[in-house]
Amino acid sequence: MSNNVIRQQRDRNHEEEIPASSMTGRISKSDMRSNYKSSPAPAQLNKPPRKEPESEPVDDQLYELFVTKIRSYLPDSSHEVIQSASEVASEQLSNRDISVPEKRKELEELLNASISDDDLHELINLSNSIESAKQNHQQGNGDDEFVAIDFNSSDDEEQAIEAEIEVEDESDKETDTEEPTSNEHPKAYDWHWLQQISEFKHYGSQVFDLLADKDLDSLQLDSKLNELLDSKGMDFIVKCIEHRWRIVFSKRLQTENKEPVIKEMEELGLHSLINELHRKRSLDDETSNPLKRQKKVKRVPQKISLDRIVFSTSVENARVTLPEGTIHEVKKSYDTITVPAPAQSLSDNDELLPISTLPDWAQEAFPKTETTTFNRIQSKIYNQAFETDNNLLICAPTGAGKTNVAMLTILRTIENFRNNGHIQLKNFKIVYIAPLKALVQEQMREFQRRLTSVYGVVVNELTGDSSLSKQQIAETQIIVTTPEKWDIITRKDPSYVKLVKLMIIDEIHLLHDERGPVLESLVSRAIRKSETTGSDIRIVGLSATLPNYADVAKFIRAKPEGLFYFDASYRPCPLEQVYIGVKEQKAIKRIAAMNEACYDRMHQSLQDRHQLIIFVHSRKETFTTAKYLMEKLDIDIVEQEGVKEILKQEGESMSNPKLKEVIPRGFGIHHAGLTKKDRGVVEDLFAQGHLRVLVSTATLAWGVNLPAHTVIIKGTETYSPESGAWVQLSPQDILQMLGRAGRPRYDKNGEGIIITSQDEVQYYLAILNQQLPIESQLIHKLVDNINAEIVAGSITTIEEGIEWLTYTYFFVRMLQSPALYGVEATYDFTNDPTLYNRRADLIYTAFCILHENKLVVYNAALGSVASTELGKIASHFYINFETINLYGKMLKPWHSETDILSVFSNSGEFKYVPVRQEERLEISKLMEKCPIPIKEQPNEPLAKINILLQTFISRLSLEGYALIADMIYITQSAGRLLRALYEIALLQKWSSLAKSILNLCKMVDKRLWLNNSPLRQFGDVVPHQIIRASEMSHLPWIRYFHLNPDELAVALNLKGNAQIAKQYIDSFPKVSIQYMVQPITEQFLRIQVEVIPEWSWISAIHGSQEIFNVFLEGCDGNKLLHSEQFIVKRKNINKPHILEFFVSFVAPPLPNYILSFVSEKWVHCTWKSSILLSNVISPKVSPHYLDNNVDLVPTETVGDLFPFTHFNKLQSSTFDTVYNSENNVFIGSSKGDGKTVLAELAILNHWNNKKGRIVYINPCQELVDKLFKKWSTFFSSYEKEINVLSGNLREDSASVNQSHLILATPEQFNCLSKRWKTRKAFRSIDLFIWDDLHLVGSDVHYEMLVTRVRMLTSQWDDYKLRIVALSSPVLNSRDIAEWIGVAKSEMFNFAPHSRENRITEIKLSVESSDNTVKIYKDLAKVNSGLRNTLIFAPSYIHAFEMAHSMVENNQAQEWRSVDLLKLEKYISKIQNPLLKNLLPKGIAVFYSGMARVDRLIVERLFESKSIGVLFCTMDTSKFAPTANNVFVAGTRVYDGHEHRFLDYPLNDLYEMVGCCQDGGVVHIYTTSQMVEFYSSFLNSGLAVESLLSNSLHEFFMDAVANGIIKQRQNCIDVLTFTFFYRRLLKNPSFYDLKEVSNSGISTYLSELIESVFDDFNKEEFIEEEDEGDTISPLNKIVIASHYNSTFETVSNLSKLSNKSKLKDIFHALTNATEFSDLPVREGEDALLIKLQTKLPIKYSQDDYESPFFKAFILLQAHISRISIPFDLRQDQKSVLTRVLQILNAAIDILSSDGSLNVLLAMDLSQMIVQAVWSSDNPLRQVPRFTNEILARCTQHNVETVYDIMSLEDEERNEILQLPDQELNEVASFVNSYPNIELSYEMKGGVTSNESKFVTVTIDRDEEIESLEVVKNENFPVTKQENWWIVVGDSKTRHLYGIKKVNIQKISQSFEIEFTIPNKGKHELTIYLICDSYLDADKEMEFVIDVV
Repeated sequence: MSNNVIRQQRDRNHEEEIPASSMTGRISKSDMRSNYKSSPAPAQLNKPPRKEPESEPVDDQLYELFVTKIRSYLPDSSHEVIQSASEVASEQLSNRDISVPEKRKELEELLNASISDDDLHELINLSNSIESAKQNHQQGNGDDEFVAIDFNSSDDEEQAIEAEIEVEDESDKETDTEEPTSNEHPKAYDWHWLQQISEFKHYGSQVFDLLADKDLDSLQLDSKLNELLDSKGMDFIVKCIEHRWRIVFSKRLQTENKEPVIKEMEELGLHSLINELHRKRSLDDETSNPLKRQKKVKRVPQKISLDRIVFSTSVENARVTLPEGTIHEVKKSYDTITVPAPAQSLSDNDELLPISTLPDWAQEAFPKTETTTFNRIQSKIYNQAFETDNNLLICAPTGAGKTNVAMLTILRTIENFRNNGHIQLKNFKIVYIAPLKALVQEQMREFQRRLTSVYGVVVNELTGDSSLSKQQIAETQIIVTTPEKWDIITRKDPSYVKLVKLMIIDEIHLLHDERGPVLESLVSRAIRKSETTGSDIRIVGLSATLPNYADVAKFIRAKPEGLFYFDASYRPCPLEQVYIGVKEQKAIKRIAAMNEACYDRMHQSLQDRHQLIIFVHSRKETFTTAKYLMEKLDIDIVEQEGVKEILKQEGESMSNPKLKEVIPRGFGIHHAGLTKKDRGVVEDLFAQGHLRVLVSTATLAWGVNLPAHTVIIKGTETYSPESGAWVQLSPQDILQMLGRAGRPRYDKNGEGIIITSQDEVQYYLAILNQQLPIESQLIHKLVDNINAEIVAGSITTIEEGIEWLTYTYFFVRMLQSPALYGVEATYDFTNDPTLYNRRADLIYTAFCILHENKLVVYNAALGSVASTELGKIASHFYINFETINLYGKMLKPWHSETDILSVFSNSGEFKYVPVRQEERLEISKLMEKCPIPIKEQPNEPLAKINILLQTFISRLSLEGYALIADMIYITQSAGRLLRALYEIALLQKWSSLAKSILNLCKMVDKRLWLNNSPLRQFGDVVPHQIIRASEMSHLPWIRYFHLNPDELAVALNLKGNAQIAKQYIDSFPKVSIQYMVQPITEQFLRIQVEVIPEWSWISAIHGSQEIFNVFLEGCDGNKLLHSEQFIVKRKNINKPHILEFFVSFVAPPLPNYILSFVSEKWVHCTWKSSILLSNVISPKVSPHYLDNNVDLVPTETVGDLFPFTHFNKLQSSTFDTVYNSENNVFIGSSKGDGKTVLAELAILNHWNNKKGRIVYINPCQELVDKLFKKWSTFFSSYEKEINVLSGNLREDSASVNQSHLILATPEQFNCLSKRWKTRKAFRSIDLFIWDDLHLVGSDVHYEMLVTRVRMLTSQWDDYKLRIVALSSPVLNSRDIAEWIGVAKSEMFNFAPHSRENRITEIKLSVESSDNTVKIYKDLAKVNSGLRNTLIFAPSYIHAFEMAHSMVENNQAQEWRSVDLLKLEKYISKIQNPLLKNLLPKGIAVFYSGMARVDRLIVERLFESKSIGVLFCTMDTSKFAPTANNVFVAGTRVYDGHEHRFLDYPLNDLYEMVGCCQDGGVVHIYTTSQMVEFYSSFLNSGLAVESLLSNSLHEFFMDAVANGIIKQRQNCIDVLTFTFFYRRLLKNPSFYDLKEVSNSGISTYLSELIESVFDDFNKEEFIEEEDEGDTISPLNKIVIASHYNSTFETVSNLSKLSNKSKLKDIFHALTNATEFSDLPVREGEDALLIKLQTKLPIKYSQDDYESPFFKAFILLQAHISRISIPFDLRQDQKSVLTRVLQILNAAIDILSSDGSLNVLLAMDLSQMIVQAVWSSDNPLRQVPRFTNEILARCTQHNVETVYDIMSLEDEERNEILQLPDQELNEVASFVNSYPNIELSYEMKGGVTSNESKFVTVTIDRDEEIESLEVVKNENFPVTKQENWWIVVGDSKTRHLYGIKKVNIQKISQSFEIEFTIPNKGKHELTIYLICDSYLDADKEMEFVIDVV
């Protein structure tokens, strides 16, 4: 009823049958679609497709009811069909001349369905009511409607004409946004024009000022101008406003500095005006200057209209040439064109290569049971596919075997990484890109079947439904994915493409599809990456046959020999094509005609005894079509009784009732909605030939290989929710369906039948006969693709954008058909054959659009472009620029869920979603069920989008195929779009909004509302009874966690299921939160959070990890102060995790912050903690910085020691105080200012005044060693003894006694100074130089040492000590100076910006996913000429990875400034092979622990600028060389122990910045959260706080053990000397001091002391009398202090006993807190677990990311001599340098307990030193002794080192077979090996419980000179040989006496004291145990009687 149309009634039953005639060569495109014309639409017309105008029903409600009812019988039909059916049905039913039975019959025929009585009566009543209403309406209108008009036709024609006119008008307009709409030239209106208007000339300056006022918008400006001009000159005002900025900036560019003006114009988005005025000015200059006029003017890019660059993909203007034999038949309702099957291309030269042509290893990928030869196509391609790495394009028909060609290229790639039969799986990746998920899954299964079991290759699917973690991707070799998914992955993190060596693109003809731009982007990205890195990537394109294959080959860089084209004759089973064009005009009758045509062709095929597949386009249509055909069929297609019985039985077994109905008749249906079992049975029955007809959706075409002789495609229209309309099937769908036609081994040819409308026949003729060229669709996505490249960093300038276009298919086709791609004649193609100018215009236009939409910042003057955060969100979430800009404008912080969904509904992705008439009633009903209110009316598209999303979440059912498709489309995009909205909210710091959007994201994902039970998220595993009970309960969800099963049963009224409910409640993600707040300055807070994930992990539900979003917000919940993600992995469940972040104090101060942990995927999973701030006291910091503007002091003042003439400003400012006085001094200045010279001046002054000893302290051992080497030479003329401490107490004591200058680290000297009361040499120390004193805030030993020295000076009245303190700039310098006794006048603190090396810029940037590329580009800008650069990387691995990446990027050649031959002599000496490979490129790596020779060479080459780039690990920042420029490549390092990334400490960052030389640049790449924090302190200085409160046990242990503290009251006195006490008063909240009054401080300190001493008492470290008045140290505290061990370590060691085994000792040793700082790097746990399998002792816990586990493994790996990577070797060295000290403490503790088990610990000492297990052959400790030598020793009965000594030369040579140098090493070891004789003497009897001495004499035969150092090649520390003499009872395992001795003479006696508690006879043993050598021990038994 929508149109009133007069139609002529024609009876077609008597039409003449027109005989069939051949149409070969007689049909052309213009013949078939000559009336069709497609015109490009300008931007104004780029709207949703116009729907045919409908005659508005008189009563909308009645008509909607009628249409809705009709739609229920045609649920899968298009809007056009439903409308058509409604019109015909209404006309039939309202006809009163027809009886009701006749109406029923006609209606059932029309709808092809049975109509119930109720429905029939309802429809008749509705149609009568509509007719009555219509008649009433017509009577009311009189005779207006005299002639019926076909409005549809006339409207279409009129609109088409108008559109053509509009297009022609638009083509003449300028595209620039600044251009006027009038005919006058806009450039006339400038500043000069304003001056020339005589009428308003005297207002000129006032008008100009108003125009230039940016605060006035157009309306305000209009008002002001009218007010000024008294409402005169309206035309003048209009022109002023229209050309406002041209007038303003035409003047300003002439009168002001150009650069700031242009920058201002850029901010206003006036890029076109910049170009115009800039060009005008250039032309003016040329006119005035004849010399300039001769120069060529560089063309300025122009902004063009991208909307105009469209072209038609239809075929109206080209002739389709059909093959000979084509037949045209005309029938009543449809025409038929039959294209015969081509003859197969057979040639005698078509040799079929056998599979055996492949190497043996590769043949396994082709199972012999499937094939023994390649087919014709594969044989032709074999050489190029498997024997070269060339890019390939293979165009071949469907089913031609292209997959096996892909397999050959995969095997070729595997071969490239196959070495000695082993495939290096970690070195390559292969990406296979297929257009559909079904194809992806099919290919993945195929590759897994053929490759995984044979080669171990991991194949995984990566689609929207199946995502992979970063680790999973890293472990995968073949990724099968869709174009969009791979595009998103590589957009977010370009590093994924680094290892891709082969990219296979299936269905590459999709370039012509709307998804084509994605393929263009992927290919261009891959090729550019390959070219820039030099790492080849092979591209293989697979395609159906296409006409312009050469263009596609050119695009993918396939050479001619790599291009293969096979036409249809190569199809395994030739295809006969039948095109049926239905002629009916009414949509509903067209359906009937299609059914008729389908039946006719089916009937014919069945008569020919063929099977056939009929493809339809909806699930419901499979049954309706099958039923229609089955009921109409007049023959029995199941003839055999056996088959009938099989079908009957199988039909009864089906779960689907529709299948039960059709299968017995020989029909089947197939779609994704069937169960897997039902689908499988249908496929099997069809494959066996039992089913003759199979009606299916496209799932059968894409997912299952099930061919049939005949394939019918019934209808070519399918619904496209993207365009909101019914569209034609894509060529790929048609090709895929027809690919099922013909069974190669059974049929001579297949038959493919397409039933479509008459208008579409020609289109399908063209595409299926390869006569439609593949065109680029990039222009539609050009702006978005360019944005993605800008975000990725591959386009940073307009030139790079112009170059990027050359990598696209668009470029290839634009050169071939410039006119088609909108290239006007104005472009000079002759002189610009690559269309550079056109490309420049395209890129410039895209930049402008992106800039205007705030996705990029485009600097038109420089031609540079940079991404904004909004642009990154758009790229990462695949959102077009218009939508993301709309989000940015619409989204507000106060938005509710209603508003959020409204913004979501406005997304550009949904702009074509319509509201159809037949849907309105259903949408209105659905709206009533939506829990979130909707603002719009239900008949608006925005409301429909919102309603469908909520319907999806509510799991409501829908009617109508199109409506369901719309919902699926909306919900598929919902997650992505809502996530983008969430990111925008995070970006804007809108906390409440972000959480609301995140909730919506999760609700969409889980299809769950907040009022649903959270237990629904577990899926079907939770019984529905429990879910219903929880939803009926009013108990808050949070309360569930506190109930036990019995309480839960009562609360929820559960019977029998409470335990199950409790199980899943315990599995719901939950975290506990503890926090600590520490103010750093007045500006910043540090918040440290301990989080414990507490739930039961179920892998099937939780996967491998759970993600929480951490939000820190103000107490009002609106402002987001900090956000980050917190990831919990299964292995870390129930373990504490630490988070730390810095936030600014919010003004005005808030009472509290809210910390929330919100699950990324679980609804109702938010855990909060309130962070109280009311008791936080902000520290008052006022930095005291000085100016150093002084005259420079000449160095000759102090002699000629210094290699420069004048001291610098810092040295000159402090010269008098340092050199000419004896006062204490504090100097704070930046690194590189020359503070070491000040130390040297202090030393010179000291020695010139003949003072005592000097101690220089620096926390960095490398700097200590470096200064020791320098000063040994520098001060050589003073003849002073200079020494450096080693950490060995005995040696260090001797060094102090004999040295004038001692250099040490704080820890070394702290150990030595503990016994200062008993060491006289300490009183002779007159000068302490404390370098890098600011590190007192990170090195607790430094504070302990300084505190001890302060105590020392306070107790010696006559002791005069000078302090020279050197530091970085410090904010609280006065506190430090006062603490160390420096007067205010002697305190020199200089601000960071006043450094001697003036750094040009310190730039902090937010790091990106591909940080390396960004660094290289920034580096290229600053590293020119003879400038060098340091790049700091987080670790050794990162440093080498980045260095190799730079080499791969072909940029390394720029960094070498000398000839390679000059470097060779240095390179040849390098020991590290990785470093040796880098040096020829001018790149090196500087790392801690590098070989001494390597380090010297690298330092010299870099300092001489022979090499230009030096990568340094972050731990070398204190001693790295300086450079012209410094880059910090990231500021986070992973800590596996705390399961998080740690930010670099400020101290380290200061050191890195200090490596920059004068005039240099520092680039720091950090996280967005740390930019403000780092920036603030780099500019202001360091805030130093004390760490002593964390080490009070150790501090007090030393004081008690050495008699400083003898009662608790002494503790506070001692604390007053500490920096901790001073800072406690200044920054109380940092130390958790609540009250700052005297009583509050006293209480706080007392509690600290009580806590520590209670621990001492508990662990028996001390003995107290009279409630703490007297404190006596016990053995444990003395041991702890002596060995510098921690309280916790000694407490753990004390748990060892006589029953402890070697495993227990290992665990106790490696669990020492001394190893807590051992780094645990990301992913390192897997390597350590693997190492553990090779070790004898297994770890007893499961914390594999613990530093203690790492120490446990590394110590055993050392003893087992297992090779490990370099970074682990460095960690192992760290373990070995500490472990003996801890082991000695354990030995002392065991011996003090009288445990003879101490012998086991002593044996362990030998094992560690020699790296040999006690169970191994003791000869293994001899250097150079391999397994072969050991085997020869066994043959010659050589069992001990002593046996080697006794060998004759000839026999020794036969056994050893070593060169002289190695033989000397063996001789040296053997000569040093102890040869001991043991004897004893004991006089007198032994009385119980009384001390007794036994004299033990040790005789050895070695020269004492050779015993200074233990001979070993595996222990990294120089070690002296020591011995234990032990007296014990081997039976009772009791130790009675022990003494550790050092043998310094050939014969030496020692007295051992022992006490026997029990009377009687005792068999004792004297053990002499070496601490360094195995098998050197001696023992002697003796018997005593104790009385």
